[in-house]
Amino acid sequence: MHIVSVGVYGHHGQLRNVDFKPGGLNILTGKSKTGKSALLDIVEFCLGRDTVTIPTGVISDKAAWYTTLLQFADKRVLILRPNPESATTNRAVVVLGDRTLVAPATSEGLEVNADTEVVKDVLTEHLGIDRFTVEPEQGSLRNPFEVSSKQAIFFSFQNQNEIANRAVLFHRQNEPDIRPTIRGVLPYFLGASTPEQSAIQRQLLQARRSLQRIQLELRTTEADLGQQGDRTFQILRSAVSLGVLDSQDETITDPSQARLLLERIRAYRVTQDSDTTSEAGARQAELLDEGTVLRRRLQELDDQIGLMRRLEAEHSDATSELAIQRDRLSAINVLLPRRVSEDGPASSCPLCEQELPHPDESVQSLQQLLVDLDGRLVASRGSQARRESLIESLGESRDRLRESLRENAADLNAAAVQNQELANGRAQREQIAFLQGRVSQELERGVQVEGGLEELRSAERRVRGQLARLEELFEADDPTENMKRTMDGVGELITLYARALQLEGSEFPARLDPAELTVSYVRPGGRVPLARMGSAENWVGYHLATHLALHHWLVTHDRPTPRFLMLDQPTQAFFPEEVVDAAEDEDADWAAVRRQFELLRDVVETLSGELQVIVCDHANLADDWFQDAVVDNWRNGVALIPSDWPTRDEYQRKA
Repeated sequence: MHIVSVGVYGHHGQLRNVDFKPGGLNILTGKSKTGKSALLDIVEFCLGRDTVTIPTGVISDKAAWYTTLLQFADKRVLILRPNPESATTNRAVVVLGDRTLVAPATSEGLEVNADTEVVKDVLTEHLGIDRFTVEPEQGSLRNPFEVSSKQAIFFSFQNQNEIANRAVLFHRQNEPDIRPTIRGVLPYFLGASTPEQSAIQRQLLQARRSLQRIQLELRTTEADLGQQGDRTFQILRSAVSLGVLDSQDETITDPSQARLLLERIRAYRVTQDSDTTSEAGARQAELLDEGTVLRRRLQELDDQIGLMRRLEAEHSDATSELAIQRDRLSAINVLLPRRVSEDGPASSCPLCEQELPHPDESVQSLQQLLVDLDGRLVASRGSQARRESLIESLGESRDRLRESLRENAADLNAAAVQNQELANGRAQREQIAFLQGRVSQELERGVQVEGGLEELRSAERRVRGQLARLEELFEADDPTENMKRTMDGVGELITLYARALQLEGSEFPARLDPAELTVSYVRPGGRVPLARMGSAENWVGYHLATHLALHHWLVTHDRPTPRFLMLDQPTQAFFPEEVVDAAEDEDADWAAVRRQFELLRDVVETLSGELQVIVCDHANLADDWFQDAVVDNWRNGVALIPSDWPTRDEYQRKA
């Protein structure tokens, strides 16, 4: 897969296209801030990335569509992506054609017909990527995934912040999910692990899991079989206590009769007298209601008797008081002359018995009061007799109620005893039903043990044999050994290219570490990884050497990966940090710069058009071979986005 062109459509529909030479060295040189670095982001976006990394500013304001034209042997694929207003999108346009296919001159009529999943599937198919499943690392919570073009493009990009970074070697390696993904797909893309090996590895993993499961079931079943006798004895003892089996039955102690006894327990039926239970419950409820009525009437009688006794006590006190007052008033007779009757007027002195000028009216009043008190005392004695008669009648009624209440309590107690006996019968039936459930479970378990134990042992032998065959196949074509041989071959190429760049430690053998995803050289004192190397020249140099070595291996071994490598600012280590145009910098290490581009040229020529290298850089050497590789020179006002293009808002106002 080579890149034919990368372009941008403005809001007015015009196309700004950058053409590249498939299978050759392509150099895009120019000043800073002309959009060179954005080309990598545009290509990655067009190849199916959902997250937009194209810089916000002139490009995002003036671009309406991004496009990339790819070439596969005699076929071409045109991918267009609309400029989104948000940070993510999955919309796309995919056009398939032959080698005459080019990007349309204007964006008029462009309509979305696909998404990034379609882009991934089309590129995966055209690259010839096999169905290869990457299993997660041991202990990882990540899910298995199938290799596709989305992972293949990780090896085709080195942006400005990556190529001089000593902490990362591959594109997007510092993202949490990308590091294990690269580590997982690297053996497949390098050819160290094949789909057949992956299938064997998956079968091997499944066989080991199956063996563990069968062995666990076998141990559980054997332990269960050893406890079966104790469980059966407990069941039979419970059956005897519940009356299901006769304790005098001699077969209970015979182990050979255990199954027949369990069958008898399961077949045992308990008769249930639901009518009796219902009648007993109704009778008890009736007695409870009757007792409630009797207690209520008894309480009413007690209240009446208490009231009458309080009235009797109050009348008794009142009568006593009247008697006292009557006795006091009877002294009036002392004041009357003996010759005067008690009913006559008091007209003489009681001492000298002489006639008084006027009769004494107070004596007459007292006499009348005494007569009234005598009448009230007689009436009170009659009321007391009636009250005593009523209290006696109420007491007799109370005694009869108490007797009825005692009879009710006795009947209720008898009903409760009857209900308790019925409840005990229900409890026993429930216990028997529970016991029969245990018996059914034991009988079913017994059948499984008898027929399944040998089956489990047979299955264990079968899986062990299958596991041994898979292990033999896996060891015969062990991907670990294949990966080690591959790393040896790639390491020789890295060493060769590091020496061409005259890097530090290039006199020692270099090696790519697929586990740590870094490169190092091995000297007598130990290994020196990229992170321990000094100077940006070494960081950039070993990035270049590693990726060129990888692509050399991928091309020569016909691996299904893109055959292009995009590099952004590989010469940054040799220019000031704020360089505007490296072509005008006299202090740059031009010898080192020339070595980089010469290495790129030589590797491309060695691979005879199979590898395409695209470099976006400030450098602009005068060598003829360098100028022949220049596809565009963005200086003197030339940039990715023409200055006269309108922004979205400007175009909408004009429209």
